[in-house]
Amino acid sequence: MNITKEVMDRYLSGKASADEAEAIRHALDHNLIDLNDWLPETEWHHTEENTPFERQDNIRQLLLRRVERANRRQLVYTISKYAAIFILTGLVGWGLFDYWKKPTQPAPITAQHKEPVPLPQPPLKVTAPPKKVAQKPEPKGNLYYINSGNLPMVVTVPDGSKIELYPGSEVKFADGFAALAKRDIYLKGKATFTVAKDRSKPFRVHTAGLMTTALGTVFSVDELQSSVTKVKLYEGRIQVQGVGDKPGTASLNMQFVPNEEVTINHQALQIIAESRTNSSAFNRKGFYQEKQNRLIFKNMALKDVLNIISHNYKLQLQFDPEAIENKYYSGTYESAPSVYLKILTDLQQLHNIVITVQNEK
Repeated sequence: MNITKEVMDRYLSGKASADEAEAIRHALDHNLIDLNDWLPETEWHHTEENTPFERQDNIRQLLLRRVERANRRQLVYTISKYAAIFILTGLVGWGLFDYWKKPTQPAPITAQHKEPVPLPQPPLKVTAPPKKVAQKPEPKGNLYYINSGNLPMVVTVPDGSKIELYPGSEVKFADGFAALAKRDIYLKGKATFTVAKDRSKPFRVHTAGLMTTALGTVFSVDELQSSVTKVKLYEGRIQVQGVGDKPGTASLNMQFVPNEEVTINHQALQIIAESRTNSSAFNRKGFYQEKQNRLIFKNMALKDVLNIISHNYKLQLQFDPEAIENKYYSGTYESAPSVYLKILTDLQQLHNIVITVQNEK
């Protein structure tokens, strides 16, 4: 559901529908709403301090009566306290009267100590910085869509693209999406995207640790599992990139054609499954999979095999690209920290190529 300012106003005034109230409570419980979208910080400092409001005089009289009653109770308490002191001093002796009388002075001291509380120091503290921030262009608000139902819902993006949002998933994008130079979508969960073609504005889907880019295509992104993201392409071309690549290691940057897919552990940026449509005379479909502590390669192009090894074991490999062109590999290995050494040895012997590990420890 699109949580707009009008929906939020109806919710705060108690006029929202049950679906609207449920969507807002869900967004608030999961910290999905940026409250700055509804009340920007720049508006705080333009609010008048003495703004009249409804029943102002009645509330003022009520407060004055309560203050008067509080003062009466304080007066009774003070009289009782001093009467007790007077009786006590009478029993102990008139000689101690002056001694017990002097400690009554803290009362006015306490009253003076409370006076600094209402000093307007907080406004002075925050006045200067917000003026600097206000000079910058104010960011546009975001639109949130949350599917809390049991069936997929279709979200139409301002540029004409469509998002099929699966149950338990949510997306966010800028309110002025169509006018931006880059079309950025932020996804939690699973969705299928049908992208409106615009080669001048890349369409980018951001998930945990990954960014999938397309110009005009149909693809799905699924990160319903806590550490795994699956990307599948149906039409066009896409590019999948790692956001948290470490310096000195091969960056995650993969391109796909229709009917290809990849599954990535986005926390470790490791490829755990990959399916490729190999363009060859045999038109063989290749795949890679980590299953039951085994690494399985089936009809995988050598360039894809080396790419998987490079990313999963954080290696920089050097080889002749022409020497591995139109070459494929199948094999199964037991998973181990140094299994890549066995794989590279087999590839070199089988295809008579030279592969050098540049950053091996």
